[in-house]
Amino acid sequence: MNLSEIILEKIKADHQGKENACKRRYLLSYARYFDPDLTDRQLRNIYCQLPVATCNEGIFWPIRSRELYEFQAYLKKKAIPLFNRYKMVAEEHWNLMKLDDTIQWKLF
Repeated sequence: MNLSEIILEKIKADHQGKENACKRRYLLSYARYFDPDLTDRQLRNIYCQLPVATCNEGIFWPIRSRELYEFQAYLKKKAIPLFNRYKMVAEEHWNLMKLDDTIQWKLF
């Protein structure tokens, strides 16, 4: 069993439902039993590839449809400001944007 599978099994077994979400630092501590050199960034990369949800309270295995909708809203709250920041920078530096020739003809 690789570390990703170990983490997934832990979350599925002990952290079902948002009310049982575990803090990342707890999960990191647990995962370090299997990989003592694991960093917080590596852990984030692992659980972002797993079918688990996150919230302000931590990481959990969703068991209700409401939890999925809340997870979606949680991600949107983070993603939209990031995209708006990109748009602001791209608009200021419009001259750096390259138009693909295959797309350009579709603009007219």
